Amino acid sequence: MSYPSLKSLRAAEAVGRFGSLSRAASFLNVTPSAVSHQLRVLEEQLGISVFDRTDQGLVPTEKGRQLLSALTEGFQTISDGLAAIADQPNPSITVSCGLAFAARFLVPRLISWNAKHPDTELLLATTNRLVDFDREDIDVAIRFGAGDWPQSRAEKIADQPIELVCAPELARTFQTETDKSSLPLIVDEQSQFTWAQWSDDTGAGCLEPSVHPHIRVPDASLAYEAAVSGQGLWLAWPALTHDAVAAGKLTRIPIPQWHAGFGYWAVSTPARWRRPQVRNFRAWLREAYGAIV
Repeated sequence: MSYPSLKSLRAAEAVGRFGSLSRAASFLNVTPSAVSHQLRVLEEQLGISVFDRTDQGLVPTEKGRQLLSALTEGFQTISDGLAAIADQPNPSITVSCGLAFAARFLVPRLISWNAKHPDTELLLATTNRLVDFDREDIDVAIRFGAGDWPQSRAEKIADQPIELVCAPELARTFQTETDKSSLPLIVDEQSQFTWAQWSDDTGAGCLEPSVHPHIRVPDASLAYEAAVSGQGLWLAWPALTHDAVAAGKLTRIPIPQWHAGFGYWAVSTPARWRRPQVRNFRAWLREAYGAIV
């Protein structure tokens, strides 16, 4: 069997990763027509269609997806091998995570990462949206959820039961008031669960924004700030509240935690998963969370 040229394989991998001829051409520093030519050469050599030509652009075929996955992993392995023998004393890892996780858990513990891996620079990219690892050059993402991210490698770092927290003064009111209908709630508009679900599953009584005064915030980072400042009860999870509870800024209401199947996960592409820096970061993250439970 004669193997296709490295140039044509590189062109196909770039188109698959960047999603367009023009972006792949820019990455490879050639013209879009040159990339298109290499794709035709590759498909002729293989005797298959790697991409379907659609109105929306080039879309990988089923066999194309299999090939592109292997190519991305292979080129990443080559890149890592070259970096390992080059004069690069300070490798880096780019980590994507939500602002709340970065501020309330990750950043306060980076001194431990730096002590264990002083030669690896950790770069943070904070966002609450899902990232495209290859297009945005992200090595690993930390995501909150149930672990259902297709075409990704994922490892659960820690289960995250949902707990009811608030500022200490509001906690005292909660414990002494028999009529809790006046207690304010904090509604995180990006949350993957609702107050009604929590109330039904814990049997803790009806705490529902439709009948309670409440404040709406766009994400968990602002929900944290609202809870600490005494603006309401918050359905949170331990990674975000541990330090504040330990410091007396938040109080956990003595209601059984709700185990809804959520957790924090390390997520990456198959090609980046085996990078030494990614392996080290995943191991360190498990240790960092294990230290607080």
